[in-house]
Amino acid sequence: MFSKRYDTFSVHLDKMLCSFSSSSSSSSRSSRLIQSQTKMALFLRKKLPSLSFLTTTTKKCTTTLNKLPSHLSAPALPLHNPSPPPKPSSSSSNFMAEYLVTSFGFSTERAARASKRISHTASPSKPDSVRHFLKHHGFTDPQIATLITNYPPILFGNPDRTMEPNLRAIRDMGFDDPDLRRLVVCNPQALQGSSVVPRIEFWRAFLDGDMKRLLLVLTRSPGLLAHDVERGIAPKIALMRQYGLSRAGITTVVVRSKGFFRLSAASIESLLKRVEEFGFPRGSPMFALGLLSFYGIKSETLKAKMELYKSFGWSDEELVFAIQKFPFIVRLSEDNIRAKMTFLVQEAGCTLRYIAHHPPMIGYSLEKRLIPRYHVMQILKSNELLGAKPSFYTIVAFSEKNFLGRVILPHQDKFPRLLETYIAASAGKKSTLHT
Repeated sequence: MFSKRYDTFSVHLDKMLCSFSSSSSSSSRSSRLIQSQTKMALFLRKKLPSLSFLTTTTKKCTTTLNKLPSHLSAPALPLHNPSPPPKPSSSSSNFMAEYLVTSFGFSTERAARASKRISHTASPSKPDSVRHFLKHHGFTDPQIATLITNYPPILFGNPDRTMEPNLRAIRDMGFDDPDLRRLVVCNPQALQGSSVVPRIEFWRAFLDGDMKRLLLVLTRSPGLLAHDVERGIAPKIALMRQYGLSRAGITTVVVRSKGFFRLSAASIESLLKRVEEFGFPRGSPMFALGLLSFYGIKSETLKAKMELYKSFGWSDEELVFAIQKFPFIVRLSEDNIRAKMTFLVQEAGCTLRYIAHHPPMIGYSLEKRLIPRYHVMQILKSNELLGAKPSFYTIVAFSEKNFLGRVILPHQDKFPRLLETYIAASAGKKSTLHT
């Protein structure tokens, strides 16, 4: 039915256009009427669903119309979509940028970046109410500025409906006011919506109510609260348990990593498989440390570091053995690896087997521990004052307190400047004490 009516209407318009064109020589008054009617007919024709239905007759009539004198010709109607409407004025964006500069001391660049996300208003009423709310709860100006930088839409939160109830609920979990403010500055979304508080409750329970560790986790991994527990976090924890990680092991990963649970489940599984391929047994406490060490390292980067270690003479077996004992060595930069291995092998005279069995040596600072303690050790050894001849690793592994008490202070009478020399060497200064 619609098609039939459409065709009838289309034909009728075609006849109208043809009749107008045949009357092109009419009087001026009738010509103006024809021109007006022609415009209307063309407008209706344009509004039909498709121009493909134009008949040959219509095209012929249109050609005839184009030959009319210019004062009688109807203006051409565009056959393409009209131009898009002009973009809205940037006055609101400019207002928010100026507001951030004057109210919070933002630089113009910082304000411009932040205002892009909050350019929908030109009124200070809501931002002012949020600012007043935060000030009332003890947030300092620098904290408020950081909070807005992290999440500009916070300026349009609802202090009464969401912000106040959320703040009260988080405080009731056991956070004191300074820690509460730290948490919110790093996680502005904690004041938005009703789903955040249950997520904080989940992590508090998972960490056995340890508020210090909870604060550490939430400030180091701000995006954690953006993940739904049931759909996003729980499947990843279940996957880690499949690889033998205990609750304590998972807790270690959560506390010591930054953003681990922001990885997809597929990325976490790939990481778990890599740790297992390096010989870390499922259920071993070292598995969690291996996971932390390999986290964030691309395959090509890991391969390059492995090749660098082997360039000093380590076999694949020795290298894997060292990694299993101290997986952190894969996180060192290539320059760091090169400098430390060169020192240990060429200057300290350590064998590759010795280093493989004591890989934590590679993790110590070259300038602040390895070189200064080696220098002290050489002075004492040359004067036959080392007694039972502790190994280099023993000397290096001493805590600072034990090193001073067991190595430096017992020889202060004979070498009054030994402590001074050690401190200078630890600061990177050239030693002035000679053997």
